[in-house]
Amino acid sequence: MSTETAKNRSALVLVAHADDETLGAGGTIQKLVKGGWTVDVVILSDGVLSVRGTVEDNRPGAKAACKRLGVSAPRFLGFKDQRFDLEAIADLANTVSSLKLEPDLIISHAETDLNLDHRITCEVAKIVGRPKKKPVSLLACEIPNTTFWNGRPFAANYYVDISTELDDKIEAFACYTNELQEYPHPWSREGLKLLAQYHGMQCGFKYAEAFQVIRAYDQRLP
Repeated sequence: MSTETAKNRSALVLVAHADDETLGAGGTIQKLVKGGWTVDVVILSDGVLSVRGTVEDNRPGAKAACKRLGVSAPRFLGFKDQRFDLEAIADLANTVSSLKLEPDLIISHAETDLNLDHRITCEVAKIVGRPKKKPVSLLACEIPNTTFWNGRPFAANYYVDISTELDDKIEAFACYTNELQEYPHPWSREGLKLLAQYHGMQCGFKYAEAFQVIRAYDQRLP
C-alpha cells in the first residue's frame, strides 16, 4: 500500500496484556507507522500481573516497548489480568468504544488462543469493529506459547514481511524485563526470531508475522 493511500488510515492494536502488542504485532506496528498509518495501542488490563505469586508491573516495559516500535504510550483500561471473565463483555467493549478511535484496522487476538483473556479480547474486538459507520478490517495475531500451546493450530492466512523490522521487535520485547526468557522458551530472543523465520518460510519472506483474517477490506490492511 502506498503512503499516499495510507496516510489517513488508523489502526487499533487491541490486546489483553502488556507485551501482547509486541509479541503479536511488533513488526507490523512498525510497518504501519512507516506507511503513514496512525497506530493506537490499547491494553485491556491494568498492566500489573499478580497471578505468578509476585506482583509484576509491566507498564514501564510497555511504554518503553511502544516507544521502540515508534508509537505513543499505550492506553491501559484497568481490567484485572486473568479476570476478564468476571466482567460483562458489554462493559469491556463499551470501555474501548468510549475512546472513540474509529480505526480502519483492528489487530487483536485469535479465538483459538489458550489464554481466556485473549479469547475474550478477540470477542471485544469483533464488537468494537462492527462496520456500522465504515468498513473495519480485523486481523487476529499469534502470541507465541499461548496460541500454539492450545492443541489447536493457528491457521495463518495473512503475512506481513518484517525482515527489516524484526531486530527492533525483539529489542522492544526485551524492554519487558519480567517477560524475556531464555531459549527454548518462545519468549526468548531466539524463539521470536525462529518463529518469524518459520512464518517467512511459509510465505516466501525472510521473516514474517502471521495473522488470521477475520474480515478484510482493500486499503484497510498493512
